[in-house]
Amino acid sequence: MQEKEQYPRPIEAFFIIIISFVFVVIITQSLIWLFVPSPEQIKSDSMLLKALITFGEIGLIIIPVLYIKYRRLSLTTIFRWNNIPSYLYLWSFVIGFGISVIGDELDRLISLIIPAPELLGEIAEALRISSAGDFFILTVGAVLAAALVEESIIRGFLQISLEKYQDVTRAVIYASLAWTIIHGMIYWAIQIFLLGIILGILAWRSNSIVPSVIGHATNNAAALIFYNIDQDKLNGIYLWGGHVSPLVLGIGFIGLIYGMRQFYHHYNNKPVYPDTSS
Repeated sequence: MQEKEQYPRPIEAFFIIIISFVFVVIITQSLIWLFVPSPEQIKSDSMLLKALITFGEIGLIIIPVLYIKYRRLSLTTIFRWNNIPSYLYLWSFVIGFGISVIGDELDRLISLIIPAPELLGEIAEALRISSAGDFFILTVGAVLAAALVEESIIRGFLQISLEKYQDVTRAVIYASLAWTIIHGMIYWAIQIFLLGIILGILAWRSNSIVPSVIGHATNNAAALIFYNIDQDKLNGIYLWGGHVSPLVLGIGFIGLIYGMRQFYHHYNNKPVYPDTSS
């Protein structure tokens, strides 16, 4: 029981994450109210919108950090900021590529049944790169910060608390469900949930968010590239008949499966959780 008390309780972790989102929304809305003359300016000023996205991603980690420091726990342990062997960095990227390709094809299959919502058009516009400034902000915010912050609070802070009080299967599933709900995109729910399962397994198996951050960042970078490239140029190379090429899809599946095997081969035993008290 004393060992469990060195980690956040799941209900506390959920509550802190909810507070962090409310905090970011309140601060963001306050900044808009103070410095933006009209809501229309956000839509017309792409740099401002991208800056708000970056701020929102980075701001999500503030409340969890304050909570962990208040509890006098280890940020490194609770957030799973542990290193992994260098060769697994490459396999993390391979897994990220695999889930990006598979996720893209899932998007295309789902769109045959459910029409894409108008919100996707707004997201695509927000991710449009039209200047060096856009490239820098989106790379920092939508790729790097999003991956590091979200993995720290979901696969680290939340999932590690679930693992201490639940079996690992439930911990990974619950953390992935929470991540899916947080995104608030029903259209992408299946893709986000399955991605969360893979990232959750990697974080649990290695007791590190490094592989999940790399996989997450690779997926986000692929989406960013995809939103900024002429789709017609992908025909015959990446796309085939409006879907991901079977060859590319096959490479993605093989990379995902073989990459996961590398992690299971390296981490033969369950992760060991150190004492988190400072």
